Amino acid sequence: MKKEEILAKSREENRKNDPYQAEIQQRSSSFSGVVVVLLSTILFVIQLVMDKGFNFGLYAVAFAYGTTDFLVRYFYMRRRRELVFGLIYLVITIVLIILHITQLVSGTKVV
Repeated sequence: MKKEEILAKSREENRKNDPYQAEIQQRSSSFSGVVVVLLSTILFVIQLVMDKGFNFGLYAVAFAYGTTDFLVRYFYMRRRRELVFGLIYLVITIVLIILHITQLVSGTKVV
């Protein structure tokens, strides 16, 4: 293969990989995670102040977002840090889901 052919093929492959677009995607994903956690916290505190008990489901959703984010990053980058945090978030998510379902089944509020 000639040098020009290799360069043309490389340009064609990299044409779809816009670094600016990738950076924007990363920033929007990070910002979305912060919004999920903040909204969950606000709704959690409002429910607590109104003496309606804890809503573990809100935090299960927030931690599920983190779980997905870390595990997808691990899948593509194979960095141990992402795997460790993804597994920690997964365990927390499962515990929160169990607490939420237990609370719904028992019909009591946990304060």
